[in-house]
Amino acid sequence: MKRTCSTQPAFRKQIPRAPFCSSTDFFKMQSIHNILTSGRTLIRGDNLEEMRKCPDDTFDIIATDPPFNSKRDYFVPYRDEHGKEPDTLVKAFTDTWTWGPAAMQTCEALICDVGGKIGEVMEGLSLFLKDTPMLAYLTMMAIRLVEMRRILKPTGSIYLHCDPTASHYLKILMDAVFGPENFRNEIVWSYQRWTGTTSRFQRMHDIILFYAKDRASVQFNALTEPYSPKSKHKGKRRTTIESSGGIVQDYTSDTSRQKAMRDVWEISYLNSQAKERVGYPTQKPIALYKRILQASTNEGDLVLDPFCGCGTTLIAAEALNRRWLGIDLTYLATGAVKLQVEKFFPQLVDSVIITGTPENADTALQLARDTPHDFEEWCVTHVLKFKSNAKKGADGGIDGIYRFPIGKVKGRNAYGKMVAQVKGGNFTLDQVRAFRTAMANADAVLGIFVVTKSPTKGMQAEARLAGTWRHPVWDMEYPRLQFYRIQDYFEGRMPKIPVGERNIL
Repeated sequence: MKRTCSTQPAFRKQIPRAPFCSSTDFFKMQSIHNILTSGRTLIRGDNLEEMRKCPDDTFDIIATDPPFNSKRDYFVPYRDEHGKEPDTLVKAFTDTWTWGPAAMQTCEALICDVGGKIGEVMEGLSLFLKDTPMLAYLTMMAIRLVEMRRILKPTGSIYLHCDPTASHYLKILMDAVFGPENFRNEIVWSYQRWTGTTSRFQRMHDIILFYAKDRASVQFNALTEPYSPKSKHKGKRRTTIESSGGIVQDYTSDTSRQKAMRDVWEISYLNSQAKERVGYPTQKPIALYKRILQASTNEGDLVLDPFCGCGTTLIAAEALNRRWLGIDLTYLATGAVKLQVEKFFPQLVDSVIITGTPENADTALQLARDTPHDFEEWCVTHVLKFKSNAKKGADGGIDGIYRFPIGKVKGRNAYGKMVAQVKGGNFTLDQVRAFRTAMANADAVLGIFVVTKSPTKGMQAEARLAGTWRHPVWDMEYPRLQFYRIQDYFEGRMPKIPVGERNIL
């Protein structure tokens, strides 16, 4: 059924962006000059809202790897330098989209308020796809692509990473937003990886859609690759491959000769043991994004990745002396980016501006009231630097887990476990007792109860009943159960936690 434009106010408020000067967070606290010259900025938040706060013609390039609508939950295994928690995973993000009132309103706003080619494409997609998760996903992407085009400089480019799940639909959307005349390439990232698929050809590539904001003024640095002629074979090692027509001869590259780079890029896929791995489920190789940035930016240019994940684009930008700004919705992602920076550029960690996270006790308490789950995730991954626990429900309320070395047992490295529970509001003595039970069930020698309100005398007495634990190597004593007020964090008082490698995915 053809969608008709509603006159209800709810539908009419989806498109207009927030005025730049009215921002209540990062863009209000920092002048635009500081944002654009800081060079290393990470924002935790909704990328649509953050992009709406940004001025027109700001970025030299947008290179991003958004969700693919794969209908999967992506998890990260707990790993550190000392051991790992079997079968325990942290959910990185859910790449599953549902059609509901918000998606419907945004889709109608695209059709009626934005209109033009975008409206026509969205109307056609809604007729074809109906009220499906795929339409919800494309609606989410369409409204963001509108903002991405607005904030690109006239010389700017966008590289959108996608896979066969939705690349054909995204190509139509990008034609509508950027104009088919500004389509530059459909880049094929070709790679090899192990797969057990036998009912179809092995899928060994992703697609990267490359568009200019304006083809007449787009910045592009021609790249080259070794030229491999099929004639003039003298001096080259001969190799053979078998085809249906018999034996076909090929020859190694003559690296002294170069040709313009093709749109098929053979760059190795990151295996589980790759040195640049941080454990993020959809992590891409840095070399892939370095090539993108080399082609479409120069030193000092400003790079945006609005779906920055673990920060591959940002690390590539730093390596090439580009300024960068990354946005992601999850605290796990911002933590992963910090790990990447610490790993590759440890001297620059303190220069990274991170916003969208609580800056004082008042904003932390506000987060606890507004979005308890985000508060919990922030406490676990940023305050304690523990691993977030995805097995909630069956674990008796354990929100975070941390492992630390305790020496050797029978000649092998041994590890202790500390668990955490976060309470952003009121809590009871029974909940404290239940946490003690959860600690025992999890074989945890230590536990920490993160709270926003002071425990009662009865709760403190319950914690004392748990006793203390002495580290077998360092001979240091720790309370088995301790309370930690979030106010203490902002006042510089840290909990008693054994030394180990925390916050490593």
